[in-house]
Amino acid sequence: MANTHDYVLANATGASFRADLNTVLQEIQALNAGSSAPSTTVAYKLWADTTSNTLKMRNAANNAWISLGDLTATNLGLATIAAPSFTGTVTSAGDLTLSGTGKLKMPVGTTGQRPGTPVTGDTRFNSTEGKLEVYTGSAWTSLGGGIPVGTIYWFAASSAPTGYLHCAGQAISRSTYSDLFAVTGTTYGAGDGSSTFNIPDLRGEFIRGLDSGRGVDSGRSMGSSQSDLFKKHDHMFAGDDWIGNSGGYTKLGNHSVDEDSSGGGNCGDYRTKDDTTNVGGSETRPRNVALYPVIKT
Repeated sequence: MANTHDYVLANATGASFRADLNTVLQEIQALNAGSSAPSTTVAYKLWADTTSNTLKMRNAANNAWISLGDLTATNLGLATIAAPSFTGTVTSAGDLTLSGTGKLKMPVGTTGQRPGTPVTGDTRFNSTEGKLEVYTGSAWTSLGGGIPVGTIYWFAASSAPTGYLHCAGQAISRSTYSDLFAVTGTTYGAGDGSSTFNIPDLRGEFIRGLDSGRGVDSGRSMGSSQSDLFKKHDHMFAGDDWIGNSGGYTKLGNHSVDEDSSGGGNCGDYRTKDDTTNVGGSETRPRNVALYPVIKT
C-alpha cells in the first residue's frame, strides 16, 4: 500500500470518487501501513511501519513519530493492565509508588548468579545465603543488616534452614560462600588449599568462650579444641588398715588415712584392705540436650 493519500477527497464523478474514497478507507483500515512514512502527516496519525514492524503515532507537534509497540508481539509487546509482565530493563526517572497490601517480588539468584557489573543500589534475594542483599558500590551486603555471616546457632531440627550450613567440619566452596570465607578464612581448615575451606565441626562438642586475655583459659587460639580433663584433686579414704609382719598382715582396725603403701608383708608395712569402686562412663559431661549446630552463610 502506498500510504500517500492526504485524506482529502476532491470533486469527482461517481466511479473516480468511489475509487478515491476506497483508497482512503483502505489506508485507514491498514493504519497507513507501508515501508516508508506517510507523505501527508497530522498530529496523532497512526502508521504501521512494515520495515521495523512497529506501530507508530505522530506526536502532538506533528514533527516526529512515536513508537507505540511491536506489531509482531502479543499485545504489541506492551504490559497488560492486569498482571503486567516486563522483560529487559525498566527505567523510571520518578518515584515508584506501590499501594495496597500485596508484595514486591525481588529477583532471586545464587551467589554465583550475581550481576557481573552491579551498580550502587542493586537489590536482590540471594538464595545461596537466604537473605536480601544490596550492592553498596564496592560489595554486596545484607539488606538492613540482618544476621551477621558466621553467626552460629543451635537449631531445633535435624537439618539446616535456608541460608545456613550444618557445622560438620565439611569443606565448602570459597567462591560460592565468599562472604563466609571472608569472615572465617582457613581458621577451621584450608579445604583443598585453593578452592575450598572448612567450617567448624561442632558435632558432639560443648562451646567455650575464647579467653581473650582474661587468664582463665590462657594460650587458646580462635577455633582451637581441647580434650576432656579432670582438675587435679585429692580424696580421703576410710577403710580397714592392716600392718605387715613376717607372717603376713594383721588388721589394726578402722582408721581414716590419707596415704597408702603396699608392701610384701614385712614388718612396718601397712595397707588399706578396701579398694575404691570404679564407676562412671566413657566421658565426663554435665547434663545436656542435643541440638543441631548451624552457621550463617
